Amino acid sequence: MKISTWVFLLWSGAAVFWSVATLAYSAGWRINHTSSLPMGLWRGHAVDGPITRGQIISFCPPDNALFQEARQRGYLGRGNCPGGYEPLLKPVAASAGDTVQIDAKGIAVNGKRLTKSAAATYDRERRPMPELVDGTYRVADGTLWVVSEYSSASFDSRYFGAIPISQVLNIMQP
Repeated sequence: MKISTWVFLLWSGAAVFWSVATLAYSAGWRINHTSSLPMGLWRGHAVDGPITRGQIISFCPPDNALFQEARQRGYLGRGNCPGGYEPLLKPVAASAGDTVQIDAKGIAVNGKRLTKSAAATYDRERRPMPELVDGTYRVADGTLWVVSEYSSASFDSRYFGAIPISQVLNIMQP
């Protein structure tokens, strides 16, 4: 085959891949490539009721200094959320009215310790991680805490605290 034929086939393949990926994304499909949850394909569903503990959500991180630094450090990918972040997929650990306790051992919700929830002091490149003050927090109306028990390396509420429910995009299922 001629080089021009190969170039045409490569560009055509890339165009088809991009089109399929765009359609899948707009239909709520996401590929999880992080350690916060099992890697693979996840399907988003509209939020049609209260968000409860244990559900997996997709949300846009708030565009603030903490998430801007996290993006610069590579903790977050680029995406369509305000600030240029990709949506995050995380399990809901606590919702309005719950009590979250933070200490050196990790996070407890309503007195129950979450596994693998201790915050790291430094990241892989020995940079200091954001720290929340140890103590007891009452989850405010309109907010959620998201903490992965799947991985101790998850960038989640152990570093940034509660997120506004208004940032939630979908309820996710593998």
